[in-house]
Amino acid sequence: MPSLQIRDLPEPLHRLLQRRAQAHKRSLSQQALADLETLAGGDPRLRRRAALERIEQRWTERLPLQWVQSPEELIRADRDR
Repeated sequence: MPSLQIRDLPEPLHRLLQRRAQAHKRSLSQQALADLETLAGGDPRLRRRAALERIEQRWTERLPLQWVQSPEELIRADRDR
């Protein structure tokens, strides 16, 4: 798994990250990773799930298709050509 090392981290930012880690009961590394993931757009699985839910919502809001002919009539017309 890739890793990331941050040098010359400003002291106020380090303290802030430590406080956030303590508040969420995480290690400093876990908190930094969680914050980076949030800034980068969050967990891909959650983004994918949200996208699928939006698609499902739009699909259910759509009006059903209205056919002039029944499927049987369309097949019969195609066979008669």
